[in-house]
Amino acid sequence: MKTSNIIEWLLYLFAGMAVVFLSYYVPLLLFFLIFFSVPCAVLGYRYSVIEAVSFLAAMVVFLLLTGDLASLMPVLPSGLCGVVMGHMIKQKKPASDAVKNGFVAALLSLIGTLWLSTSLFRVNIIQEFVNSLPKMVDSSLAMYKSIGMGEQELNVMKSALNQVVYFIETSIPFDILIYAALSSIAGYLIVEFVLRKSDINRLKPFSLWKLPGSVTTVLALVYLIEVAFSSNHVIYLISFNMLLALVAAFTVEGYSLLVYFMKRNGIRAWLQAFVIILSLLIPVSSFLIAGAGILDAAFDFRHIKKRG
Repeated sequence: MKTSNIIEWLLYLFAGMAVVFLSYYVPLLLFFLIFFSVPCAVLGYRYSVIEAVSFLAAMVVFLLLTGDLASLMPVLPSGLCGVVMGHMIKQKKPASDAVKNGFVAALLSLIGTLWLSTSLFRVNIIQEFVNSLPKMVDSSLAMYKSIGMGEQELNVMKSALNQVVYFIETSIPFDILIYAALSSIAGYLIVEFVLRKSDINRLKPFSLWKLPGSVTTVLALVYLIEVAFSSNHVIYLISFNMLLALVAAFTVEGYSLLVYFMKRNGIRAWLQAFVIILSLLIPVSSFLIAGAGILDAAFDFRHIKKRG
């Protein structure tokens, strides 16, 4: 590699290490490791797949030496996703194909990482996480009790927290899918921004993202299966997570539709961003946006002509 290549390579590596070290004090920073696909994709595009793989390998070795399996979980799958996307971007493949293959790479490597951690290191990360949830509930209740919350309010709080814990436990497959989607889709969008001056294939504008109408039929079938087999734990678990994934996809389409109409009516970008952020802060709006996405997939509201 040229000196400039090595410097950029090292800068990305030191930045990744810095995020890992800082996450020991600010655990929320672990979330940003989901976007480890970005430097891998950029290195793969600017130089070659070898530079991208060596960068990922160096980060993995660093995490193994420090025994930080918690950080390895997001880094390895996201990094492989970035390697795949960077290679496909360099090969001038369609952006949608790069995202799809990146998603598959992230999903399979995440499952593989979970299997390796259980088989080689005897650490069942998912089980440990699930086991930690009741302790988190107990510590939360103890905190509320210490500030003077009454017994009745504590019981209501405990019931609500237990429902949240149950949802988290049953939605782990969905969480894995969302992780892979963020690594690929959001990662590619960030790569587009980083390489905005480069001649690369880009995704369609967000306002034009749309699901096929047939997906609404799939949604109805999955919902019926969930209701019909609610007593069968395995089938219910599969259908429940499929339903969550479909609703998430329709929610994205709902926001795409919202942006489409705001753009068509000449609403400024800053106001569009404000409306979207505000809708994210209001819980009921997510259901309305998802409903709009379902209806848009079925009837395609984008074909409605603007009056005047």
